[in-house]
Formats: sequence, structure tokens, C-alpha cells
Amino acid sequence: MRIKKIVAIGLTATMFMTGCGTASIDVPAPSSNSAAEADGSVTEVTETSGGTEMENTEKKEAAEASSKTENEDASKYVSEVANANIDASIYLDYSAGIEAGVYKWILSEDGKYYILAAVDENGEPVEAEQHAINVGANNQESIDLAGGSGDGGHAPAGEMPQGNAKSGDKNMNTSGNAQGENPPEKNAAEKGHGGMMGGMPGGMMGMNQGTVYQGVYTNANITNTDYQTMLVYVPAEYMVTDSEGNVTGIDHEAQVGNYTADTAPVVYLNEMGGWKSSSPKAADSSYLEEGMIYVSAGGRSRDAVDEEGNITGKSPTQMVDLKSGIIELRANTDVIPGDMSKIISVGTSGGGQMSSMLGASGNMSEYYAYMYESGVLGVSKNEDGTFTSVYPDNVYAAQLYCPIADIENADIAYAWWWVNLADEGGVYNGSITDFEKRLQELEAEAFVDYINSLDLHDSDGNALTLTGLRSGSYYDAILKNISDALNASVSNGDVDPETAYSDYSAWLQKNEDGSWSVTDLDGFMTGTGLVNSRNKAIPGFDTMDNSAEGDAFGDSTDGTVHFSASVAQILKNNYDELSKLDGFDQEQVDDYIEGALTGEKASLVETQTNLLNATEILLGNNGLKAVDPAEYWRDRSGTADQHTSFSVGYNILLAAEMQGAEVDYSLVWDMRHGNDEGTSTGTFIDWINEICSR
Repeated sequence: MRIKKIVAIGLTATMFMTGCGTASIDVPAPSSNSAAEADGSVTEVTETSGGTEMENTEKKEAAEASSKTENEDASKYVSEVANANIDASIYLDYSAGIEAGVYKWILSEDGKYYILAAVDENGEPVEAEQHAINVGANNQESIDLAGGSGDGGHAPAGEMPQGNAKSGDKNMNTSGNAQGENPPEKNAAEKGHGGMMGGMPGGMMGMNQGTVYQGVYTNANITNTDYQTMLVYVPAEYMVTDSEGNVTGIDHEAQVGNYTADTAPVVYLNEMGGWKSSSPKAADSSYLEEGMIYVSAGGRSRDAVDEEGNITGKSPTQMVDLKSGIIELRANTDVIPGDMSKIISVGTSGGGQMSSMLGASGNMSEYYAYMYESGVLGVSKNEDGTFTSVYPDNVYAAQLYCPIADIENADIAYAWWWVNLADEGGVYNGSITDFEKRLQELEAEAFVDYINSLDLHDSDGNALTLTGLRSGSYYDAILKNISDALNASVSNGDVDPETAYSDYSAWLQKNEDGSWSVTDLDGFMTGTGLVNSRNKAIPGFDTMDNSAEGDAFGDSTDGTVHFSASVAQILKNNYDELSKLDGFDQEQVDDYIEGALTGEKASLVETQTNLLNATEILLGNNGLKAVDPAEYWRDRSGTADQHTSFSVGYNILLAAEMQGAEVDYSLVWDMRHGNDEGTSTGTFIDWINEICSR
């Protein structure tokens, strides 16, 4: 392992003025007990918890001999980081940070994995507050998570939840252990769960456990310490330790499951549900037990605010921070084990959207200016004003769970699902005005035009189009997706349609071979009870009163802005007709049209939405074009999802497949808005093992 001599100096709060605002940040000072430089000699053989000292020394020497990777080392570029308000030479070069005493590998409470985390001046890990996952449908959503409490995220057959679903266990165990200590014995009642089950494969219960620590920084212009960090979790077998339990290197020959320290894929989780900021969460041991590296990535989004009250997470900052973490993983392979060519992103809801963007936007230079401003390692500005990046930021694969994506068209997609159900109970908060009903009809018609403009094709090259609200090859494909989900659930023994649905003839047909076919979308929504659980207004993502995701766009001084150009165009084109209807609010409509179409910030908002639209980037329809998209894509959305139209995720995977990617798309029967996918359509972990064995 490469050893550096670092002069430990105290760091104080600094002030730095950038385009992202002025930040005053307290950063931990390097410990006076910096790691000692080892001379490699062995004077005696001592038994330790990690093997003999001689064995560990041999492992260390092997680690040093094979530490060279194809990735450029962080130390080469830390001095060139622009816009830094922390010492990048220590905080972005993790080996230097470890030697300076600001970072440390911490042994988990059960002794099964190590956590790369921040430590205080005494070398003790800094505990962090773990934030609950937020989701944002009209600012009142929740996510059903695998391993969560309640019914596990699936609705009883034929019955849908009223209102919001219960989220997972938010309690966490806050008693940590420093690296090398033996964990205290705890009985089951004393062990708490360390967070939400974001990205967990279905069927796994209670896997997120342990204390949550302050993570390592991912970029150098820090405005929000909770979000601009990540926690890296690795199986204990991959690390070499000395007689005192301190990590001294990577054992490149160590094997856990099907992987070694060099071949282990990296699961890269973000939890930006509701397009809210992601703070690192506790470990998900199900991945670590498979021999995978698990990273819980932070990132700023629309709720990130600096000390002056400016929103620091305006789009595309979400991508800046998540790409920063990927770059740091690749720049610090002397410290972090794993195959950095096999980073697999995963997220749920708004996090599913961000995972889709990591999959679509790999190595696109359009993000470099924003990354440069945030002090991302290896991103530089050229003399001609262009930007370059030393490190790749693409991912190998992308897993999406119920993505809240294609946000500027999300309202017209949602309207297409619900357009015929206003008189059947499919209304938000129990009522609907004439204005809302007509607007929804116009939105649904606009979705037909939108789908046809995308020029989508299936895996056989057949065009997918709509010839009306409930006709066309795209509509038939949607019905087949729902049917496939039901048949998978039946085969898995999860549901018997004949007993679950008393009167299904209007929407469900049993075939001669015993399989089932959903024949009508509206009948499916009423027959399963989904009609009773709508939780979006009209419109619901970019609401008329500007109360939802609008704070993700605009500049840092804006509270919320309108961003749905598709809805704004409908309002503008049909202004006279809509103005005569009950519920029309002229001030709101005028503000909507100005904000998203005609106002001075409309162009900025359009740029921001374009930079966060995976479907359009993959298809090259919005002036941007994918450069290095993910090779593999997987989407699991639920047929009982009341938060969004699951056609959105389908469109993303169609677009990825049209660019040559291998895709795995399935709906999950009766799964609500979340990631509790069960096993009827396979699991995320099985998929990772499959694509990484090729």
C-alpha cells in the first residue's frame, strides 16, 4: 500500500465565494495521531483477530505490489481542484485523509464489514443524524421499502391503500465501535435498524443495521456537510489489518462469495426520494454478504439550503454530487477495494430518477462546468472556456425503482392513466373542478402526441404508438406489461385472481393455457382498487399553486418555479376555453405560463430539465446525446403505484434498449410506490450477479 508523509495541520472554518454561494463550513481537524509509516519488518508472530501478524504483513506486501490500477491516483490532481473551501489534498485524497487522521476504516458492530468514515480529533468516528427518506407528491408522499414495517409495500389483492403508505423503520442503533474493537454483545431486542431500506432486494428484512457515521467528502466546495459525503462499506475479509486492528491495506486475493477484493461490483445507492437531498445511510448487509462493495451516496437537491437561505441543490446539482462520488471511488482505489468498472447505481422514486440519469449521462461534458464550480476532483477549465474531466463518471448498470422521471412531462403521463376515472372515484382529495377535469383531458391528449413524438420501438423493432387514449401498439404493450406482472405473481403463489377479484370479466381474461390477460386499463384500475388511491392533484408534479417539486429548478434565490412546459403549453393554447370553467384561477394560470414558457427564467428551467431527462438524452431528442450510457438497465415498478405513471420507467428502458443496452423491465403485481419487489420477477442481487458474471 502506498504510504504518504502528511504534515497534519489544524483546519479551521473557511470562507469561499463561488457561484454556488458563500459557504462557512466547520471541518474536522486532522488528528495528532496520524497513522505511523510501517517499515514492513516482522519481529515476532502475534495472534490477532485478523490472523497472525506475519500473515497480515505478507498480505500487506501483496497488496502493495498489486496496488497499481488503470485509474489515476487522487494525489495527482488535488492541487488543481478549483473553488475549494476545504483542503482537497486531504479530504479528496482518502489515503492522505486517513494518514492525517480525518478519515478511518471503522469496524462494524458485528465485525463483518468496514466503514470508511470521518473521525474527530481523538480518532473516534463522528456519528451523523440519519434523515428519513422524503418523497414529494404534493409534499406528502412516502415510500414503501423492502424490509419496512407494515404490510411490506404490497396492497392486499383487490384493495388499495387510502392516502399515504407507511414507510420503513426509521430507528437506528447509535452505539458504535471504533476500528479494531470487539463489538459488545447485544440481544435482538437491543439491536435497532440503521435506516431505511432503500435499494434493498425484495424479501430481505431488517438488513440495514448499525450506526450511521459522517461520511467522506465527495467534492471540495462544501455548502452542506450532511449531503456532500458518502459512506463506503466493504466486507471485512477484503481488508488487511495490523495487530491492533488498524486497516493497513487491501487483500487483493481475499474472496467473499463469487467475488474478490478486485472483482467485487460496487452498489451505488442514492436516496433522493421526492427529489429531496440524500444523506448517507446505514449498511445493507445483504450486498456485503454477497461480497459486493456497498456505497450510500449523499447529494444535494431541492431541500439543501446554505446559511444565507439560498437553495444549494438546484438542478443539476443532484448529478454533480452523485458523479463526484463515482469519481472519488475511481480516484481512491489504493484505499477502496472493488471493480470500479462495475459501479451499479440504484435508487427509488426520485432516487430512481437520479439512477436513470447516472445511467444515461455518463461522461457527458455538459455537466463539467457545474462539476468544476463544485470543486470536483479532476475537472478543469481550459483556456478556451471548455471543461475536461480526468476521471470517468459513467456507471456499468442502473437499477430504477418507480422512477419519478421525465419530470417536465410527468403530469401528462399521470393524466393519461387517470383521465377516464374522474367519475369513478379517481380524484385527488375527494373533489375535482370543471377546470381540473378538462385540463386532465387535454393533458392526456398531449401524452398521446408526446409518445408518438418519441419514435419508440420494442425489442423486435416494432413501433410503439398511440392511436387514441386507449388504442395503439403502445397501449397494448402497457396491458401486456401488467398481464406479465400478474402471471409472474400467480406462478409465484402470491395471488389467485379468481378468489382475489370477485368481478373481473370487464378487465381480466383467463386464457386456455391458464395464463391471464389484462384487457382494459380503466377496468384494471377500478377492479384492483387503484382508482381509490390517487395522490396527485391536476397537475400534481408541477402544481398550479407551485407547491411541489418546483424548488428543484431556477436559480439559488428562487423558492419554487414552474417547470412543466408541456402543461404550460396546454394552458396557453386552450386559455379561452379553460378560462370559462369553474375552478380557473387567472393569476395562477398566468404565472404558470410565464414561469415555464415565456418568462425570463424559462430558458434556464428548460436547460435544467433537459439535463435531468434520461429518456430524451438516450434518444437524443432535446439537444443532448448520451455518450457512455450504462450497458445494463433494470426497472421494477409496482402495478399499485399511486404516485406516478409506471409508463415513465418503461419509456426509459425502451430508450436504453434502442441505444443497444440490455434491459430487464418488469412490473411487480400489487407493489406500491417503493422497492419491495419480492421475488416473483427475480431480485436485484440476482441480477447483479448475472450481469457481473459475463
